Amino acid sequence: MLIAERKDLIPVKKLIDTPLIYIELFENKNGNLFLASNTIKPGGTVYYATMPSPFFAFLDNIITLQILFSKSPSLFMEVSKEEEKTLYCCRDAEIILALGDKTLSELKSL
Repeated sequence: MLIAERKDLIPVKKLIDTPLIYIELFENKNGNLFLASNTIKPGGTVYYATMPSPFFAFLDNIITLQILFSKSPSLFMEVSKEEEKTLYCCRDAEIILALGDKTLSELKSL
């Protein structure tokens, strides 16, 4: 189980950073991949682990952002807004990403 501890994540690349959508790739000191995306419910930015196979499927426009998120091996995810952060158990909370129904190319074309 991988938990995205924001303070331990190293920025790798901003995939998208517009007023509508934000997606950034991170890694930890062990080389595990993590993403940050803005959410609709609950509002804020969620940090979550990802695996190479679904991440590359997202990069190749095979799956949507929400499907990528649902394939996260994270059991707990941090959602932060301003000075506040909350840890959610994915089995107990529904997290909906902003524009999660779109592929990477669709998000980039907005």
